[in-house]
Amino acid sequence: KLMNIFRRNALGNFGDMLREVSKSPAMIQFLHNKQNKKEHPNENFARELMELFTLGRGHYTEDDVKEAARAFTGWSFDENGDFAFRVKQHDSGIKKFLGKRGDFNGDDILDILLAQKQTAVFITQKVYRYFVSDERIDEQHVKDLAGSFYESGYDLAGLLRKIFTAEWFYNADIRGAKIKSPMDLMTGYQRLLPMAFSDPNTTINLQRVLGQYLFNPPNVAGWPGGRNWIDSSSLVIRMRLPEILFMSKE
Repeated sequence: KLMNIFRRNALGNFGDMLREVSKSPAMIQFLHNKQNKKEHPNENFARELMELFTLGRGHYTEDDVKEAARAFTGWSFDENGDFAFRVKQHDSGIKKFLGKRGDFNGDDILDILLAQKQTAVFITQKVYRYFVSDERIDEQHVKDLAGSFYESGYDLAGLLRKIFTAEWFYNADIRGAKIKSPMDLMTGYQRLLPMAFSDPNTTINLQRVLGQYLFNPPNVAGWPGGRNWIDSSSLVIRMRLPEILFMSKE
């Protein structure tokens, strides 16, 4: 279900994606929001929501985390894996969050986070690092892109279009600056070589060796990427991968 959410919303609206992911059983279970009840608030989801998915570290306080956690009390899922709101487990008291005060629920917290321009900046930085460069971050480019992204109401396709059609995207110092993830690397090779592995375990073994075992990230933040993909061992495998795949084709 979580992957289907990403597929549906990848070129859609980030706000829609954020809401669906937040209510997915995978996220609720992984970040313990099923245990988030008014008598015993669990702050895991509220903290990661702000640190990893919206504002970024340094743009919220510990009190904001605690108050947001209260708002998300009662968010759970049923035996069919569908989102369920447990009214009796929800804290309906007044919360103070990012300078606002009210009887906020989880959806209200998401609305407030999406209203913050910092959310657009943070997501734009993530997209920029993924498609442009992990290390050479042009702050003016990010600022301009984030402004348009925010004004569009978080249109992801529009953000990507602006990046891919920008003149600076094709500058010499940007071309070739990305270190591909293992999956990007393997997918590219397999598209170049019309082939398929007879033993599916081969791709799993390659994922493990190269350091990116799909659906098993090291933590909720995912793989760090960039130069972290390369060490003395994985670099040798990367250099030999074309030969390995070509010989497998034969």
